[in-house]
Amino acid sequence: MAKNVAGDPAGLELPVEPGCPFAPPAAYERLRERASINKIRLTSGGEAWWVSGYEEARAVLADGRFSSDKRNDGFPLFTLDAVTLQQLRSQPPLMLGMDGTEHAAARRPVIGEFTVKRLAGLRPRIQDIVDRFIDDMLAADRRPVDLVRALSLPVPSLVICELLGVPYGDHDFFQSRTGMLVRWTSVEDRQRAFAELRAYIDDLITRKESEPGDDLFGRQIVRQRQEGALDHGAW
Repeated sequence: MAKNVAGDPAGLELPVEPGCPFAPPAAYERLRERASINKIRLTSGGEAWWVSGYEEARAVLADGRFSSDKRNDGFPLFTLDAVTLQQLRSQPPLMLGMDGTEHAAARRPVIGEFTVKRLAGLRPRIQDIVDRFIDDMLAADRRPVDLVRALSLPVPSLVICELLGVPYGDHDFFQSRTGMLVRWTSVEDRQRAFAELRAYIDDLITRKESEPGDDLFGRQIVRQRQEGALDHGAW
């Protein structure tokens, strides 16, 4: 693997603003041609390793010495301002930002929600959602549509709403905030969207405490009550 490593920083700062939506930025292709593992500079001024080789990426993902926890010192962040660092230190991480036993403990209570049988029960509703957005695109009367905005962003967002038990009247809010988390937006906008989404979920759980419902949030409320503690911070 050593011959595929470029240890001197490439003349490039990440992230790179996207260009053509149908292919990665040309700068990424140049990095891949240079080496499978490149040292790069971040817009924060720090350095990180950029892995593009398939075998190398598999090795990294399977190696427990690598971490997903942004709270760790030296974690490669795109911004190092005081507000961002304070939020990382003071807030519990999302499941994607956990490692090892912490990740396993967070995953264990909800793993039953994603069995083949449970998800098969959602299939009819998912089909309804997909059909609706395809019908909307067909109604555009041959005008070009943005497939990402018209289908690939709203469909998973609404499916998540169905899974969690987000009321229909709140779908637009939920969809707009989750959309901001995955779009090319400023750090401030993503932080604001995340804070608003977290506050909304906390309020939703409070509302569901009196009538849990047959959904992921409802079943987790029932489970936590049976175990003797309802912890909003665990969501």
